[in-house]
Amino acid sequence: MIQIDVLKFLIQKGPGRTASELAEAIHADKAYQQRVNEDCVMLVNAGSVKREGGGGVNDPFKYYPV
Repeated sequence: MIQIDVLKFLIQKGPGRTASELAEAIHADKAYQQRVNEDCVMLVNAGSVKREGGGGVNDPFKYYPV
């Protein structure tokens, strides 16, 4: 639950961050995007944040506050 609160805070304070950037902000040297993907999807499904981008290497998902 703490990670979700931190994710929402980071997205509000730095809109447009990718999952990799969010993972790095939370987990530092142990960062990889899979550590935050599930929580980001949950926030999108709950309507707390919105996601833009194609989700690929050249166009990663970016997260924004609603």
